This record gives sequence, structure tokens and C-alpha cells, in this order.
Amino acid sequence: MSLDLYLEADNALTVPALGLALETAGALEVNMVNGGLEAAFMSGLTLTADGATTDSTIYAEDTKGIDFRVALRCNIRIKGPEPEGQSAMEDLDKIAEAIAQTSSSLFLITFQFEEILYWRDVTGLHRP
Repeated sequence: MSLDLYLEADNALTVPALGLALETAGALEVNMVNGGLEAAFMSGLTLTADGATTDSTIYAEDTKGIDFRVALRCNIRIKGPEPEGQSAMEDLDKIAEAIAQTSSSLFLITFQFEEILYWRDVTGLHRP
């Protein structure tokens, strides 16, 4: 079984800045691929970004009042079962924290664009 999550961010979060944030969050691998990136964590969590998006619409159903043009959209996949002592949700928390600390980007992280898990607005990083 796997879960699909999505990161939508404004143009302050570039692919190189995301790569740095993922390394800070503890990614085992971060590979730049054709203008995008792929990252993997020990927990089995993977993140894929294709680079700049041509559709700047926010797909998340709940935007928590944030309005921005999406410049980077990423797929985050959690595959189970996790190796002993690893947590994909803890890795996700580290990713959100690292992006918030290394970039001024406004962003949303959602479960299938339906349920918001993290959002960053002008006041900082939030969780529901």
C-alpha cells in the first residue's frame, strides 16, 4: 500500500533550494534529474519534482487562505511497511520544517489534494 501526498509551492522554492532542504531533512539520496529532482528517505518516503510547472493553479481543496501561483509541484509517496525505527510521517515533518527554515516559500502539503497536512503562510509553518 502507498499514500500519495503533494507539495505545492510558490517560486521562492526552487529545485536547488528544495534539494538542500531535503538533504537537511535527512534524505539518503537527492538526485537532480532533467531540471527536477528525486529524493529517497530510509523510511521509504520518496519525493519527485519535475521542475517548473506550467499550471500555476493550486490544486489543494483547502488553501488555508493562502493564495499564490504554484511554481513547483511535487509528489511525495509513502510506501509501507516502514523499516524498524523509521517513520515516514516524521520524515515528512522534517521536510516541512527544513523547507520553512531554508526558504521563504509559501507552500501547502496535502494528502491527495484533499486533506491539508502542513501549510506555510506569511506567519510561518502550521499544522492542523
